[in-house]
Amino acid sequence: MAVVGVMYNLKGAPPEEGEPPDLGAELDSESTVAAVALALRAHGHEVQLIEGNDTAYLKLLSNRLDIVFNMCEGLRGESRESHIPSILEMLGIPYTGSGVLTLALTLDKPLTKKVLAYHGIPTPGFRVFSSSDEIDVGGLEFPLFVKPAHEGSSMGVSSSSYCRDMNELTAEVRKLIALYRQSVLVEEYLPGREFTVGILGNKNPILFPVMEINFDAIPKDHARVYSRQFKTDWSDDIYYMCPAPISAELEALLKDTALKTYRALDCRDLARVDLRLDRNGVPNVMEVNPLPGLAPGFSDYPRIAEKGGWSYTDLVNGILECALRRNNMEHLIQAPFVKQIA
Repeated sequence: MAVVGVMYNLKGAPPEEGEPPDLGAELDSESTVAAVALALRAHGHEVQLIEGNDTAYLKLLSNRLDIVFNMCEGLRGESRESHIPSILEMLGIPYTGSGVLTLALTLDKPLTKKVLAYHGIPTPGFRVFSSSDEIDVGGLEFPLFVKPAHEGSSMGVSSSSYCRDMNELTAEVRKLIALYRQSVLVEEYLPGREFTVGILGNKNPILFPVMEINFDAIPKDHARVYSRQFKTDWSDDIYYMCPAPISAELEALLKDTALKTYRALDCRDLARVDLRLDRNGVPNVMEVNPLPGLAPGFSDYPRIAEKGGWSYTDLVNGILECALRRNNMEHLIQAPFVKQIA
Protein backbone atom coordinates (compact mmCIF):
# COMPACT_ATOMS: atom_id res chain seq x y z
CA MET A 1 0.00 0.00 0.00
CA ALA A 2 1.22 3.51 -0.82
CA VAL A 3 0.37 6.82 0.77
CA VAL A 4 -0.63 8.80 -2.32
CA GLY A 5 -1.04 12.54 -2.43
CA VAL A 6 -3.52 13.43 -5.15
CA MET A 7 -2.62 16.94 -6.31
CA TYR A 8 -4.90 19.01 -8.51
CA ASN A 9 -6.13 22.50 -9.40
CA LEU A 10 -9.87 23.03 -9.09
CA LYS A 11 -12.02 25.15 -11.36
CA GLY A 12 -12.89 28.47 -9.76
CA ALA A 13 -15.36 31.26 -10.36
CA PRO A 14 -16.49 32.05 -13.93
CA PRO A 15 -14.17 34.38 -15.89
CA GLU A 16 -14.66 38.09 -15.33
CA GLU A 17 -15.29 40.61 -18.10
CA GLY A 18 -12.20 41.01 -20.25
CA GLU A 19 -10.83 37.59 -19.34
CA PRO A 20 -10.75 34.65 -21.77
CA PRO A 21 -14.14 32.87 -21.72
CA ASP A 22 -12.38 29.52 -21.33
CA LEU A 23 -10.12 30.65 -18.48
CA GLY A 24 -9.64 27.68 -16.18
CA ALA A 25 -11.05 25.20 -18.69
CA GLU A 26 -8.06 22.92 -18.20
CA LEU A 27 -8.56 22.72 -14.43
CA ASP A 28 -10.31 19.80 -12.76
CA SER A 29 -13.73 19.50 -11.19
CA GLU A 30 -14.31 18.16 -7.70
CA SER A 31 -16.00 15.11 -9.23
CA THR A 32 -12.87 14.19 -11.22
CA VAL A 33 -10.64 14.50 -8.15
CA ALA A 34 -13.10 12.37 -6.17
CA ALA A 35 -13.16 9.73 -8.93
CA VAL A 36 -9.36 9.44 -8.95
CA ALA A 37 -9.24 9.20 -5.15
CA LEU A 38 -11.95 6.53 -5.14
CA ALA A 39 -10.08 4.48 -7.74
CA LEU A 40 -6.84 4.58 -5.74
CA ARG A 41 -8.59 3.65 -2.50
CA ALA A 42 -10.23 0.72 -4.29
CA HIS A 43 -6.74 -0.77 -4.67
CA GLY A 44 -5.92 -0.29 -1.01
CA HIS A 45 -3.92 2.93 -1.18
CA GLU A 46 -4.19 5.69 1.41
CA VAL A 47 -5.11 8.96 -0.28
CA GLN A 48 -4.48 12.53 0.81
CA LEU A 49 -5.96 15.37 -1.25
CA ILE A 50 -3.73 18.41 -1.75
CA GLU A 51 -4.65 21.38 -3.92
CA GLY A 52 -1.72 22.63 -5.97
CA ASN A 53 -1.98 26.30 -5.04
CA ASP A 54 0.43 28.74 -3.39
CA THR A 55 0.21 26.85 -0.07
CA ALA A 56 1.10 23.49 -1.62
CA TYR A 57 4.74 23.63 -0.48
CA LEU A 58 3.77 23.88 3.19
CA LYS A 59 1.19 21.12 2.82
CA LEU A 60 3.77 18.83 1.25
CA LEU A 61 6.22 19.51 4.08
CA SER A 62 3.63 18.53 6.69
CA ASN A 63 2.38 15.37 4.98
CA ARG A 64 4.08 11.98 4.82
CA LEU A 65 3.70 10.85 1.22
CA ASP A 66 5.20 7.98 -0.73
CA ILE A 67 4.24 9.42 -4.10
CA VAL A 68 2.04 12.08 -5.69
CA PHE A 69 -0.60 11.43 -8.33
CA ASN A 70 -0.11 14.65 -10.26
CA MET A 71 -3.08 16.28 -11.97
CA CYS A 72 -1.93 19.89 -11.56
CA GLU A 73 -2.31 22.10 -14.62
CA GLY A 74 -0.82 25.09 -12.81
CA LEU A 75 -2.32 28.49 -12.17
CA ARG A 76 -0.24 31.09 -14.00
CA GLY A 77 2.64 31.52 -16.40
CA GLU A 78 3.69 29.81 -19.61
CA SER A 79 5.46 27.00 -17.67
CA ARG A 80 2.66 26.52 -15.14
CA GLU A 81 2.26 22.76 -15.64
CA SER A 82 5.81 22.25 -14.38
CA HIS A 83 5.47 24.29 -11.17
CA ILE A 84 4.22 21.57 -8.81
CA PRO A 85 6.53 18.88 -10.28
CA SER A 86 9.46 21.28 -9.70
CA ILE A 87 8.52 21.57 -6.02
CA LEU A 88 8.08 17.80 -5.75
CA GLU A 89 11.54 17.21 -7.23
CA MET A 90 13.07 19.73 -4.84
CA LEU A 91 11.46 17.87 -1.92
CA GLY A 92 12.42 14.46 -3.30
CA ILE A 93 8.83 13.25 -3.69
CA PRO A 94 8.17 10.95 -6.70
CA TYR A 95 5.15 11.72 -8.86
CA THR A 96 3.17 10.32 -11.75
CA GLY A 97 3.52 11.58 -15.28
CA SER A 98 6.11 13.47 -17.26
CA GLY A 99 8.95 15.47 -15.79
CA VAL A 100 9.47 19.20 -15.40
CA LEU A 101 11.18 19.76 -18.75
CA THR A 102 8.60 17.82 -20.77
CA LEU A 103 5.67 19.58 -19.10
CA ALA A 104 7.22 22.99 -19.77
CA LEU A 105 8.13 22.08 -23.34
CA THR A 106 4.75 20.73 -24.43
CA LEU A 107 2.91 23.82 -23.19
CA ASP A 108 5.09 25.81 -25.61
CA LYS A 109 3.49 24.75 -28.89
CA PRO A 110 6.01 26.38 -31.27
CA LEU A 111 8.98 24.90 -29.42
CA THR A 112 7.30 21.48 -29.37
CA LYS A 113 6.86 21.66 -33.14
CA LYS A 114 10.55 22.51 -33.56
CA VAL A 115 11.54 19.44 -31.54
CA LEU A 116 9.18 17.25 -33.56
CA ALA A 117 10.61 18.61 -36.82
CA TYR A 118 14.14 17.89 -35.57
CA HIS A 119 13.12 14.26 -35.07
CA GLY A 120 11.52 14.07 -38.51
CA ILE A 121 7.99 13.78 -37.13
CA PRO A 122 5.42 15.44 -39.44
CA THR A 123 3.69 18.53 -38.07
CA PRO A 124 2.00 21.39 -39.98
CA GLY A 125 4.11 24.30 -41.19
CA PHE A 126 3.83 27.32 -38.90
CA ARG A 127 4.74 30.87 -37.95
CA VAL A 128 4.59 32.66 -34.58
CA PHE A 129 3.36 36.24 -34.12
CA SER A 130 3.45 38.50 -31.07
CA SER A 131 1.80 41.40 -32.91
CA SER A 132 -0.81 41.80 -35.61
CA ASP A 133 0.92 44.87 -37.08
CA GLU A 134 3.02 43.03 -39.64
CA ILE A 135 1.85 39.53 -40.50
CA ASP A 136 3.95 37.70 -43.05
CA VAL A 137 2.85 34.09 -43.49
CA GLY A 138 5.78 33.35 -45.75
CA GLY A 139 5.19 30.19 -47.74
CA LEU A 140 2.19 29.04 -45.72
CA GLU A 141 -0.95 28.44 -47.74
CA PHE A 142 -4.50 29.34 -46.72
CA PRO A 143 -6.59 28.16 -45.01
CA LEU A 144 -4.59 28.71 -41.85
CA PHE A 145 -5.32 27.86 -38.23
CA VAL A 146 -4.67 30.17 -35.28
CA LYS A 147 -4.36 29.41 -31.56
CA PRO A 148 -2.52 30.74 -28.47
CA ALA A 149 1.09 29.58 -28.28
CA HIS A 150 1.04 28.62 -24.60
CA GLU A 151 -2.37 27.15 -23.74
CA GLY A 152 -3.78 23.66 -23.34
CA SER A 153 -7.19 21.97 -23.38
CA SER A 154 -8.12 23.68 -26.67
CA MET A 155 -8.16 27.08 -24.95
CA GLY A 156 -8.44 29.86 -27.49
CA VAL A 157 -9.56 27.47 -30.21
CA SER A 158 -12.91 28.18 -31.89
CA SER A 159 -14.53 28.17 -35.31
CA SER A 160 -12.90 31.55 -36.02
CA SER A 161 -9.48 29.92 -35.59
CA TYR A 162 -10.00 28.68 -39.14
CA CYS A 163 -8.91 31.55 -41.40
CA ARG A 164 -9.50 31.58 -45.15
CA ASP A 165 -7.74 34.82 -46.03
CA MET A 166 -5.48 37.55 -44.67
CA ASN A 167 -8.36 39.65 -43.33
CA GLU A 168 -9.69 36.78 -41.20
CA LEU A 169 -6.16 35.90 -40.10
CA THR A 170 -5.30 39.44 -39.03
CA ALA A 171 -8.53 39.77 -37.05
CA GLU A 172 -8.04 36.44 -35.25
CA VAL A 173 -4.38 37.10 -34.44
CA ARG A 174 -5.29 40.52 -33.05
CA LYS A 175 -8.14 39.07 -30.98
CA LEU A 176 -6.13 36.23 -29.43
CA ILE A 177 -3.11 38.37 -28.60
CA ALA A 178 -5.34 40.90 -26.82
CA LEU A 179 -7.38 38.27 -24.98
CA TYR A 180 -4.65 35.83 -23.93
CA ARG A 181 -1.75 38.31 -23.71
CA GLN A 182 0.72 36.00 -25.42
CA SER A 183 2.07 35.08 -28.84
CA VAL A 184 -0.07 33.10 -31.23
CA LEU A 185 0.73 30.10 -33.39
CA VAL A 186 -0.39 30.20 -37.01
CA GLU A 187 -0.16 26.88 -38.83
CA GLU A 188 -1.39 25.31 -42.02
CA TYR A 189 -4.83 23.76 -41.67
CA LEU A 190 -4.94 20.04 -42.34
CA PRO A 191 -8.08 18.92 -44.21
CA GLY A 192 -7.95 15.22 -43.37
CA ARG A 193 -9.47 12.95 -40.74
CA GLU A 194 -8.68 13.55 -37.07
CA PHE A 195 -7.46 10.93 -34.60
CA THR A 196 -6.16 10.64 -31.06
CA VAL A 197 -3.87 7.99 -29.58
CA GLY A 198 -3.55 7.29 -25.86
CA ILE A 199 -0.33 5.86 -24.43
CA LEU A 200 0.36 4.26 -21.05
CA GLY A 201 3.73 3.06 -19.81
CA ASN A 202 7.45 3.59 -20.20
CA LYS A 203 9.86 0.93 -21.49
CA ASN A 204 7.17 -1.07 -23.27
CA PRO A 205 4.18 1.27 -23.37
CA ILE A 206 0.65 0.25 -24.22
CA LEU A 207 -1.03 2.09 -27.09
CA PHE A 208 -4.79 2.13 -26.69
CA PRO A 209 -7.10 1.72 -29.71
CA VAL A 210 -7.00 4.68 -32.09
CA MET A 211 -10.03 6.95 -31.78
CA GLU A 212 -11.37 9.01 -34.68
CA ILE A 213 -13.29 12.22 -34.10
CA ASN A 214 -15.85 12.15 -36.90
CA PHE A 215 -17.45 15.43 -37.97
CA ASP A 216 -19.72 14.13 -40.74
CA ALA A 217 -22.91 15.23 -38.96
CA ILE A 218 -21.70 18.81 -38.60
CA PRO A 219 -22.96 21.37 -41.17
CA LYS A 220 -20.56 21.72 -44.09
CA ASP A 221 -20.23 25.48 -43.57
CA HIS A 222 -19.00 24.98 -39.99
CA ALA A 223 -15.25 24.65 -39.47
CA ARG A 224 -14.28 21.15 -38.37
CA VAL A 225 -12.44 22.28 -35.27
CA TYR A 226 -12.35 20.04 -32.21
CA SER A 227 -12.48 22.81 -29.62
CA ARG A 228 -13.76 22.48 -26.06
CA GLN A 229 -16.83 24.52 -27.03
CA PHE A 230 -17.36 22.24 -30.02
CA LYS A 231 -17.09 19.19 -27.78
CA THR A 232 -19.77 20.63 -25.49
CA ASP A 233 -22.17 22.34 -27.92
CA TRP A 234 -22.07 19.66 -30.63
CA SER A 235 -21.62 16.64 -28.37
CA ASP A 236 -24.65 14.87 -29.85
CA ASP A 237 -23.33 15.34 -33.39
CA ILE A 238 -19.72 14.25 -32.91
CA TYR A 239 -19.04 10.57 -33.43
CA TYR A 240 -16.27 9.12 -31.30
CA MET A 241 -15.28 6.09 -33.31
CA CYS A 242 -13.08 3.77 -31.28
CA PRO A 243 -11.55 1.63 -32.56
CA ALA A 244 -11.38 3.90 -35.61
CA PRO A 245 -12.61 2.36 -38.89
CA ILE A 246 -9.22 2.47 -40.60
CA SER A 247 -6.89 0.11 -42.40
CA ALA A 248 -4.26 -1.84 -40.51
CA GLU A 249 -1.61 0.17 -42.36
CA LEU A 250 -3.02 3.52 -41.25
CA GLU A 251 -3.48 2.29 -37.69
CA ALA A 252 0.15 1.20 -37.56
CA LEU A 253 1.30 4.54 -38.99
CA LEU A 254 -0.76 6.56 -36.50
CA LYS A 255 0.50 4.53 -33.54
CA ASP A 256 4.09 4.65 -34.77
CA THR A 257 3.95 8.44 -35.15
CA ALA A 258 2.36 8.82 -31.71
CA LEU A 259 4.98 6.59 -30.06
CA LYS A 260 7.86 8.41 -31.76
CA THR A 261 6.38 11.66 -30.48
CA TYR A 262 6.03 10.24 -26.95
CA ARG A 263 9.69 9.25 -26.92
CA ALA A 264 11.03 12.35 -28.67
CA LEU A 265 9.47 14.56 -26.00
CA ASP A 266 10.53 12.20 -23.18
CA CYS A 267 6.98 11.64 -21.96
CA ARG A 268 6.51 9.34 -18.96
CA ASP A 269 3.71 7.10 -17.71
CA LEU A 270 0.91 8.54 -19.85
CA ALA A 271 0.11 10.95 -22.66
CA ARG A 272 -2.32 11.57 -25.49
CA VAL A 273 -1.24 12.50 -29.01
CA ASP A 274 -3.68 14.19 -31.43
CA LEU A 275 -3.10 13.77 -35.16
CA ARG A 276 -4.66 14.79 -38.48
CA LEU A 277 -4.06 13.58 -41.99
CA ASP A 278 -2.69 16.05 -44.51
CA ARG A 279 -3.89 16.20 -48.12
CA ASN A 280 -1.57 13.28 -48.93
CA GLY A 281 -2.92 11.10 -46.13
CA VAL A 282 0.18 11.47 -43.93
CA PRO A 283 -0.48 11.72 -40.15
CA ASN A 284 0.71 15.02 -38.70
CA VAL A 285 1.00 15.70 -34.98
CA MET A 286 -1.36 18.48 -33.90
CA GLU A 287 -1.12 18.39 -30.11
CA VAL A 288 0.74 16.47 -27.42
CA ASN A 289 -0.80 16.29 -23.97
CA PRO A 290 1.40 14.66 -21.30
CA LEU A 291 -1.23 15.56 -18.69
CA PRO A 292 -4.46 14.38 -20.34
CA GLY A 293 -7.80 14.97 -18.67
CA LEU A 294 -9.18 12.17 -16.52
CA ALA A 295 -12.81 13.25 -16.17
CA PRO A 296 -14.89 10.04 -16.28
CA GLY A 297 -17.28 9.96 -19.23
CA PHE A 298 -15.93 13.20 -20.73
CA SER A 299 -12.17 13.18 -21.24
CA ASP A 300 -10.79 11.41 -24.31
CA TYR A 301 -8.03 9.52 -22.48
CA PRO A 302 -10.23 7.38 -20.18
CA ARG A 303 -12.74 7.05 -23.03
CA ILE A 304 -10.22 5.33 -25.32
CA ALA A 305 -8.65 3.36 -22.48
CA GLU A 306 -12.06 1.85 -21.78
CA LYS A 307 -12.25 0.70 -25.40
CA GLY A 308 -8.93 -1.02 -24.79
CA GLY A 309 -10.40 -3.00 -21.91
CA TRP A 310 -9.35 -0.74 -19.06
CA SER A 311 -11.93 0.28 -16.47
CA TYR A 312 -11.51 3.72 -14.95
CA THR A 313 -10.23 2.18 -11.71
CA ASP A 314 -7.71 0.05 -13.59
CA LEU A 315 -6.52 3.03 -15.62
CA VAL A 316 -5.89 5.27 -12.60
CA ASN A 317 -4.04 2.51 -10.78
CA GLY A 318 -2.18 1.62 -13.97
CA ILE A 319 -0.84 5.19 -14.14
CA LEU A 320 0.23 4.96 -10.51
CA GLU A 321 1.88 1.59 -11.07
CA CYS A 322 3.88 2.96 -14.00
CA ALA A 323 5.29 5.68 -11.74
CA LEU A 324 5.98 3.28 -8.87
CA ARG A 325 7.88 0.90 -11.14
CA ARG A 326 9.80 3.77 -12.76
CA ASN A 327 10.93 4.87 -9.28
CA ASN A 328 11.81 1.32 -8.14
CA MET A 329 8.93 1.29 -5.66
CA GLU A 330 7.30 -1.98 -6.69
CA HIS A 331 7.02 -2.99 -3.03
CA LEU A 332 4.20 -0.46 -2.64
CA ILE A 333 2.05 -2.13 -5.28
CA GLN A 334 -0.71 -4.11 -3.60
CA ALA A 335 -0.69 -6.80 -6.27
CA PRO A 336 1.13 -6.89 -9.61
CA PHE A 337 -1.14 -5.58 -12.34
CA VAL A 338 -2.63 -8.34 -14.46
CA LYS A 339 -1.74 -6.43 -17.63
CA GLN A 340 1.91 -6.13 -16.52
CA ILE A 341 2.59 -2.63 -17.68
CA ALA A 342 6.11 -1.28 -17.46
